[in-house]
Amino acid sequence: MSNPWLDQHLFALNSVEQMQRASHGNVNYMDLDYIHNPIPQMPRSDFFKDGDLAVTKNSRFSYVPAHTHSFIELNYMYSGTCTQYINGEQVTLHKHNLILMDKDIVQQIESTGEHDLLMNILVKDDSAMNRLFDYMPVETNQITEFLYNASQINTLHNNFILFDLTDRHVAINLVESLIMKGLTHDRLRNRSMGLLFSALILELSQSIEQEYINFANNNDHHLLPIIEYINQNFASVSLAAVSAKFNYNTNYLGNKLKNATGKTFKELVDQRRLSAAQNLMIKTNCTLPEICAVVGYENTSSLFRLFKKHLHTTPSAYKRKVSGKNA
Repeated sequence: MSNPWLDQHLFALNSVEQMQRASHGNVNYMDLDYIHNPIPQMPRSDFFKDGDLAVTKNSRFSYVPAHTHSFIELNYMYSGTCTQYINGEQVTLHKHNLILMDKDIVQQIESTGEHDLLMNILVKDDSAMNRLFDYMPVETNQITEFLYNASQINTLHNNFILFDLTDRHVAINLVESLIMKGLTHDRLRNRSMGLLFSALILELSQSIEQEYINFANNNDHHLLPIIEYINQNFASVSLAAVSAKFNYNTNYLGNKLKNATGKTFKELVDQRRLSAAQNLMIKTNCTLPEICAVVGYENTSSLFRLFKKHLHTTPSAYKRKVSGKNA
């Protein structure tokens, strides 16, 4: 059963959707610099002007380039479908699916159409998350453990959980009420949103469809600066150089990274390079040799192998697809 109030507000075109539908492309309305930061972090100040919880609509008629957040995000599929890539993992959301994402992950979203309404519920920071725990009973489950992990500063942030709320009518009512409240500006908005969010988290514990959680290995605080270093220097790092910089045996560090992230060192670097290359093709006029130079390849053959392995296409074909121009 649809929600008439949400239908009216969400299906209406916003200014970005109007431009994207007219141009058949992505509008860089935040003026992000993709040349110097190919995988940009979304600016927090654009979202949390009214409180610690925010609700936004994913603008339709375009893809969303790869990006990261410094905040926790929930995506709720109100209508239609969409395909996302979360740290390289493909996830397809259908109506009444919800995904809970940790901070600092790399997210990108494929093109959405008129009926594909994806809503974003954002949690500002650690203190905001800790305040939400005040509304929750002292009970440990996968959701509260996820949120506790996400609220910590000295821990790895690479998790997400997918929920199917199709037959969970209470959860649907809670998340849609939270969205409605987030789109209003009454005096009790922030407190109401906190209460609704806490009730939703409790309800979600019964609705997990897929989980990508590895709390046991996220307690190694010594890996945090290493992961950050790899992410910031993906164009030039090698396992040997990182091991030497942080005083680790190469094999030992490689195994620690695999245990903590589920990916090898090469897979971590390749995924970062792929996301950066995609964004440079989407958002800039860089040639393929220029893109290779930015992401750390000496020639286009390495970029070719990367795209064939992960996207099953060539860089030139991908660039033509996203830009409508010859590479």
